[in-house]
Amino acid sequence: MPPRKLKESLIFLVNVGVTRYGTQLLDKEKFILKHIIQKKIFLRPKDEIGVILMGTDNNDSDSITGLDNIQELCNMQIGNWDLIKSIEKLQVTDQSSSWMDAIYGAVEYIKHECIDKSERKIILLSAFDEEEDIVGKFRAEDIAEALSSENISLIAIGEKALNTDENSQTASEILLREVLQKIDGQYLTFEHAMSDVRFYKRPSTKPFLWYCQMELGDFRIPIVGISKMPTEVKLPEMVLIAKMSTSDAPDQEVPIKNVAQWTDNNRTVHTQEDIIRGYVYGGKIIPVSDEAKKAMTPKNNQKCYRIHGFTAKENVPMEYWLSDGSYVIVPANESVSAPFYSLVQAMVDKNVVAIVEKVHRANTEANMVALFPSVDVPNEPWCLIEIGLPFERDYGAIAQKPLKFVMKQLSKEQDEAMDDLLKSLELPDVNADDATNISEKYLPGYMPDPGAQHMWDTLAARALNPDKSLPPIADDVLNLLEQPEFIREKCKPVTERIKNLFSLEKKKPLRKRKGSSEDDNKQSDGNNVAQTQTIKEKEKDDVNDNSDQSQNVTLPDACNFNFSDLAEM
Repeated sequence: MPPRKLKESLIFLVNVGVTRYGTQLLDKEKFILKHIIQKKIFLRPKDEIGVILMGTDNNDSDSITGLDNIQELCNMQIGNWDLIKSIEKLQVTDQSSSWMDAIYGAVEYIKHECIDKSERKIILLSAFDEEEDIVGKFRAEDIAEALSSENISLIAIGEKALNTDENSQTASEILLREVLQKIDGQYLTFEHAMSDVRFYKRPSTKPFLWYCQMELGDFRIPIVGISKMPTEVKLPEMVLIAKMSTSDAPDQEVPIKNVAQWTDNNRTVHTQEDIIRGYVYGGKIIPVSDEAKKAMTPKNNQKCYRIHGFTAKENVPMEYWLSDGSYVIVPANESVSAPFYSLVQAMVDKNVVAIVEKVHRANTEANMVALFPSVDVPNEPWCLIEIGLPFERDYGAIAQKPLKFVMKQLSKEQDEAMDDLLKSLELPDVNADDATNISEKYLPGYMPDPGAQHMWDTLAARALNPDKSLPPIADDVLNLLEQPEFIREKCKPVTERIKNLFSLEKKKPLRKRKGSSEDDNKQSDGNNVAQTQTIKEKEKDDVNDNSDQSQNVTLPDACNFNFSDLAEM
């Protein structure tokens, strides 16, 4: 089992003093701090945050930093909404201080505040426009040593990129680059950082590996199954809250819990111990007890991955697929890679897929899957893609419309117009320099979930402004699902042609009959249920009951907003 990840101690160095960018710099700094702290509140509630201001008016002798014009906004604390409100009230001052002094002050702050073992990080936000004579007083080696001695990593955020010509950089930027190189730090521009921290992303998780022996006749090949998609992180559910007044605590807010209550048609209440679940067929109740359920489960199935045979790829069309193809099979180790990849190559040459019986663990039901060979995919190894197959009972036939008959009805101009429409909708190649960002937006795992993003935005807005109405969906969230502008322009002439070539008529909806045989059947079934006194399940709200059947909603502590990923975006 991998070691549990340490909590983070995150210290922000924020420049509120005089810069050539004026209030714009502080607005960007507020934006970044606000969204990072919000993510800490929602996803990493145990992480601690500290804020140190550079360029303050106060010269407080009680300051932990012990430096002029450098003042801590707060002591080290977990993320909270009051801290965000304090950050939003910050104003630009007419003082100034260097980020070099602030680094030393932050190190002293960490020594004083960070007692428990944690990952220590400093996020430095500044314009890096200090005068050359001030910069000359500091050495990159000394700053790097101060950070390394306390195991502190540094992430710097500035206005300009540092990979430009050195002649166009300020002395402060040159010194910063040297420090980052010595301690393997990271640097981002404000534009990049703001776009990255704006959206909530799926936390990185390690896939669960499934080991087994793939059987092919008398051959045994050790394999491992890997899910390419991490486990889905569920959003928190809404909790019902009620106000209760007692003599000791007036207007106390308590969570409301749903407690299950079982009643029959005579409204007689039954307990959990009195209930046996079952089925109703032919007007007869067929109970299924827990002992019967255990007897129905397989007892002799062993964990296996057995190939039953091979079939042409066209014999397994997409309509039979039960999974998304995110589960892949690779050799368990290098010693068995030769026979495994020989099998993959043979399947590619013959254009076939394998039909496999899979028992995930002993004494569980068997499933049938198809293995599709995957080769020559950029940045991916050769593998077999596992697709679930339905049994006869699971498959509902999909009536395919005869497309050939429809195609014969199209004129040559109509056929060409449809081809042109599909071509106009094609995204450019990801490798193309002029449209890399647009194409990457639609790659799997790149686009944030708009629904989840809006939910987090709504919760944050309600926490910060409980008396105001909720804001509408943000424009940048709506833009996630907007069609690219150049695609829209390419489609315009083609869509006009299609409007002229095809005559589309709006049909009136068919009138439904008031009575139908289905309604009669439902009514008959309802009478049967009433006669047999079957047990039904209801829920009612109980304020005081703390039954173990309910589950208090907790935010997943496994979620991780990894700031080191910012530079990799």
